[in-house]
Amino acid sequence: MKYIGGIITAYIVLLVLDIIQSRNHKRTQSIKKFTIRTITDVSMLGAIGAGLWVGILIFALIKKPELFKNTFFIVLSVIWLGLMFFAMIAPVKGVWDICVDGDNIAVIKAFLFKRHWKISDISYCKMKRGGMNVYVNGRKKKAFFVDGMTDHFDNFIKRMEKEGKEIIFSEPKEKN
Repeated sequence: MKYIGGIITAYIVLLVLDIIQSRNHKRTQSIKKFTIRTITDVSMLGAIGAGLWVGILIFALIKKPELFKNTFFIVLSVIWLGLMFFAMIAPVKGVWDICVDGDNIAVIKAFLFKRHWKISDISYCKMKRGGMNVYVNGRKKKAFFVDGMTDHFDNFIKRMEKEGKEIIFSEPKEKN
């Protein structure tokens, strides 16, 4: 029971933090300085998914407590709640951000991994399903990916068009 109580407390705290984060979020029309960040709807879906699973855990604890001795159920619970946890913290500043400030681009992943690029170094961008791959200095390997469902994705596209960067739109595959 302590296990479930700790999970419920952690997810309630995360839900409150997400609500506070969504109230403080600012949209900007500027194409000179903006931050591309995961939308807060993802955190709400994570909270709903975690809440439903905690409800299942409580129901299972009441009706079938022997289920908690099943290793598969425990592993499934840890994986599911871990995924929901990451969904809930995704919109927090620094988890996954692309910061554009003038000619500088900083790509931040998981608080720790930070890469810096210059807009002048960007060779071209390629639109993919769900977002855009950005290539720098003529490399075949992408430098970073900009998710199409994030805030300020349209600002990034406008900035690339303003800078004269080529945006390649992939053609849809034909179904036979």
